[in-house]
Amino acid sequence: MQELKWQPEQAVELSVLGEGGGAGPARILELAGKRLRISAALRVAAGAAVRLEWEGQMVLGEVLNTEPAGFWMEIHHMLLASELNWQKMGWQR
Repeated sequence: MQELKWQPEQAVELSVLGEGGGAGPARILELAGKRLRISAALRVAAGAAVRLEWEGQMVLGEVLNTEPAGFWMEIHHMLLASELNWQKMGWQR
């Protein structure tokens, strides 16, 4: 099974999906199983669908709970650079 390639404080582009969504920079602070702890200035509500993108990788998930400077999310789907370089295929954000 392929694994996410990331480092602590990894810079990512965060997008909140659905109505009232937004986008902005964020950082991955921690990975625990299928959960990621994210630091972001963008306010995100628990239960929101989010997308993270960095270095040819894309993660889709759901916000589990929020913290003052970010949130925890559960990964639902991943596209990894080694499986498919979706950006070169012409897919847009």
